[in-house]
Amino acid sequence: MARIPEHIGNLTLMRQLGLGRHCQVWEAVDSGSGRRVAVKVVVPEMAADPGQRRLLRHEFTVARSLDHPGIIRIDSLSMAGGPPHLVMELFPHPNLRRQLTAGVDALAPRLHRIVHEIAEALDHMHSRGWVHRDVKPDNVLAAADGAVKVIDLAIAARPLGLVGRLLGRKGPAQGTTSYIAPEQIRGGGVDPRADIYALGCTVFELMTGSTPFSGSTAEELLRKHLSAPPPALEAFNPNATESVSRLVRQMLAKRPEDRPATMRDVARQVAGMRFHKRTGG
Repeated sequence: MARIPEHIGNLTLMRQLGLGRHCQVWEAVDSGSGRRVAVKVVVPEMAADPGQRRLLRHEFTVARSLDHPGIIRIDSLSMAGGPPHLVMELFPHPNLRRQLTAGVDALAPRLHRIVHEIAEALDHMHSRGWVHRDVKPDNVLAAADGAVKVIDLAIAARPLGLVGRLLGRKGPAQGTTSYIAPEQIRGGGVDPRADIYALGCTVFELMTGSTPFSGSTAEELLRKHLSAPPPALEAFNPNATESVSRLVRQMLAKRPEDRPATMRDVARQVAGMRFHKRTGG
């Protein structure tokens, strides 16, 4: 595999922060301003791929329509003078997937703030007409005090309008199998309630260490999202309060109309509840 160059324009790459199938994220220094930034770079093997370039452009378009402290800010997009890349604000904290390796008890004292801030950030996305479609621990950076940044806006989409729903328009199912809403699996048009379902899966995992559904194959896992009742959160974490268990159960409803109506509703409920019986969460 070819290496990403150490210098891209005015940027000097310092250390790798993240790695995906087609992109890497690096901390870098801008020699012009001296500012430390994060850079999302397409790997050299995929640099000329039209699909990767399209995703990068789309992510930039989505990010530039948003303005919220809980969503990563993207400052610029470059397709020339080196590999295609985005320049973003630097938020030098690990994602929740990495933090889960220390166990759910380590997250518990700041989990309430983490979840509330994710809900607030997603509510902002929804208010600007976007559905994230890939909410999961990997796509949330969290600081030691619980402040968060939602990242990876590459597959965010506009909700399907009334006409599209009436015509039964469908598209390819996109998302991550452990967090994908039933309507996404069916390829139907999604609205913000798909993000509510994915956040429900995420909260379940952040409190128990495991996702609500699992399977030996992707097909088995998707079938469970479609038809298996969600497990009781308190059965996996006896320290969970009844209020958070009830909310997660509602968020994981199979039918979108049975979930909270909006992410604003979720944020309001989270703000007024405790997550744990015996901690400050």
